[in-house]
Amino acid sequence: MDVMNELKPLCYSYVRFSTPDQIKGDSKRRQIDKARAWALDNGYDFDESLTIRDEGKSAYKGAHLKTGNLGKFLLRIKDDDEIPKGSVLYVEAVDRLTRMEFTDAMHLILGLLEKVKLVIPQLLDQPIDKKFMNEDGGFIYQFIGLCAGANAESKRKSENLKASWESKRRMAKEGCLYTEVVPEWISVEPYKKGKIKNYQKVMKRFTRDITKSEKVIVGVIKERGDIIKSIFVDYNKGASMGSIAESLNSNNIATWRGGKHWHRSYIKKLLTNPSVFGTLQLYGTERVEDDELGIKQKRKLIDEIKDYYPKVITQGLFKKVQSKLPQKGKGCGARAAQNALSNLCECPKCGSTITRVYKGKKARGIPKLVCTNRHKLGTCDHERFNQHEVELSMIRFFDRWNFEQGLGALINAKPEEREKLSCKTKEINDALKKANKLPYSSYRNDYILKLLDEKRKLELKTDYKIDISAKRFNESINKFKSAPTPSEQNANLRQIIKKIIIHKADDLEVCFIGCEKKFRMKNIKGRPRKGLTISKRK
Repeated sequence: MDVMNELKPLCYSYVRFSTPDQIKGDSKRRQIDKARAWALDNGYDFDESLTIRDEGKSAYKGAHLKTGNLGKFLLRIKDDDEIPKGSVLYVEAVDRLTRMEFTDAMHLILGLLEKVKLVIPQLLDQPIDKKFMNEDGGFIYQFIGLCAGANAESKRKSENLKASWESKRRMAKEGCLYTEVVPEWISVEPYKKGKIKNYQKVMKRFTRDITKSEKVIVGVIKERGDIIKSIFVDYNKGASMGSIAESLNSNNIATWRGGKHWHRSYIKKLLTNPSVFGTLQLYGTERVEDDELGIKQKRKLIDEIKDYYPKVITQGLFKKVQSKLPQKGKGCGARAAQNALSNLCECPKCGSTITRVYKGKKARGIPKLVCTNRHKLGTCDHERFNQHEVELSMIRFFDRWNFEQGLGALINAKPEEREKLSCKTKEINDALKKANKLPYSSYRNDYILKLLDEKRKLELKTDYKIDISAKRFNESINKFKSAPTPSEQNANLRQIIKKIIIHKADDLEVCFIGCEKKFRMKNIKGRPRKGLTISKRK
């Protein structure tokens, strides 16, 4: 018997929007709820965990295919036999699926129809397959029209946006504010004739008349300007970026972006920023070939405007500092994670992050995991740990911890509350069954969506709900165990783990994504099972 043919068809849903800001609105919930309502009406199983999400991915140049989850789904349906026969992919509208040119859009559609049927309510409220497309010529023409319209709209927006930035660059040369996002040490105020500090000096920058609605650069915030001067002077005298950051932290100098501490990385950004001596750099984008991603956008310096910002330091001091900075290939650039638990560990005493500290081979040092507050400020007394021992404990944790038992303990954590929520969920499910038997009408659909929204809110209240399946969990763990480098191990852990609280090297408390309950394991000693090793460090 073919097990796959006996499984009930699934309804996958595809959710996409172009800008990350849209996640704050109702777009995501609306698209998922429509897919759920359609699945209930048409006898398909719907699981929100199967939703394919491309949040902040554009469909105009195919970013959702090159680097997004839809591209991964396309590869999966070609090789994966776990998708039940007759399953459908629900998409709210054609422009959610593609805004590419018609030939590319058609290639995408045919690729999807190899394994699943499509439901696009904008075109037709029933599953579409290759046979239907071949028989219904009117549908093809309608699809072509919608694809062409979506592509033309995106092209128009792209051209308008490009013209807008060109206008901003031109106006910046006339003295106007390029954007309201200015360096943290620059003061910006709305224009008020004769009421701005250093009015005459400010007005010299403009080559045209300005309006009351515009904002103008007034000058340098004195306290922050003094900090920048001291950073450049100290580095020029031989101080390291790390020691400058430590000095600022020890003197309780507040950061400018809401961070808790000054870090070496931000000191480096300041030391390489030409805005400190008044230069504004104008960037654009260019399309370049990439072996893996095809065509991609690359940032490119277009022009520079000198004396745009008030100067904090002289250009001479800036050039001296640049000559002393590490050159490319000798300490510059982002490094891959050297710690499999990077950005996951937390101190149980102060709640701060735990960072990796390594003095190097010359100092005969061993990589240690240290509380940030202890390392930067000396305000925490939590002990330091050998990095390798903690990583081995993490492997032993997964070696011994039973996911199914952990999930069972989680569900039974609050039986009384669980029973109440279960009764409420049953009431909503009964109401949904009755609603599905009502005659078709707009009121019926609105009522079903309202019930589904109540059910979703009820599920979010449960503190035992976990959003990762046993299969996905085990896949991530197996990838973590077999990954050849610390950065790859870290990437797999971050798929399932929110944080790891390190009480001791063999006493870890793990919090999984989508799960409020923490799982603690003490005295994690002994050798891991055969084949489980931490990748070798170079």
